[in-house]
Amino acid sequence: MLATWMPLIALAAAILPLLGAKRWITRQLQELSWLWMGDSDTALIIYFVIVLPGVVLHELSHWLMAWALGVPVRKLSLGPVRKGRGSRVSLGSVRVGSVDPVRSSLIGLAPLLGGSAVILLIGYLVLHVDQVIEAMISGGSTGIVEGLQQLAQAGDLGLWLYLIFAISNAMLPSESDMEAVRPVLIFLGLVAAVVLVIAGMPAIPDTIVQAVNVLAGYLASAFGLTLAVDLVYILIIFLLLSLTRWIRRK
Repeated sequence: MLATWMPLIALAAAILPLLGAKRWITRQLQELSWLWMGDSDTALIIYFVIVLPGVVLHELSHWLMAWALGVPVRKLSLGPVRKGRGSRVSLGSVRVGSVDPVRSSLIGLAPLLGGSAVILLIGYLVLHVDQVIEAMISGGSTGIVEGLQQLAQAGDLGLWLYLIFAISNAMLPSESDMEAVRPVLIFLGLVAAVVLVIAGMPAIPDTIVQAVNVLAGYLASAFGLTLAVDLVYILIIFLLLSLTRWIRRK
């Protein structure tokens, strides 16, 4: 049973670390910017510039999904805006017309799907991570070194890793996105619970299992690649932050 749903299990296992990495990176980047500039507004602008490619893709994904679903887009904006007196910040927004919950949920989830797709394209078509992983697995003790050497041979490696970093830290649904998605997820969960109580565990058609596993497999691959890149940047940010704090104490 578990083997049947392994891609879905891998996806579920990757979500929490990805959320944790995103929150840590967001907080530490903003703190690092503030320590360098000494002004919260300037620090916010610096953070916005760092993740700008991801913000652009995030908002364009909303816009494209709305257009594909026939939902009018009233306004698209980019730029950091503080909301209220709290710490909530909006890096961009897309306002759409009134729409049913299902289409609203799809529009809300569009950045996650679009960002994952772009990360997979970069990973497999540009960085050839499938070949790198194969070399690491089949090469024994020397496979890791060979895999890293093969990865280093990719043209403009730093640029592609930065794009993955920027996209991954802007592709997760924002709080406003989840406001549209949450009711649909709750409704689907309640329907599934009622079906299980009344009819027991139904037999799921193989076509549905395969479709879910394919989608989950792609998302799990994108999340895994994202986490690997984020770990590199987490180390860099940690070292820069530690050095900056040490210098300020002197």
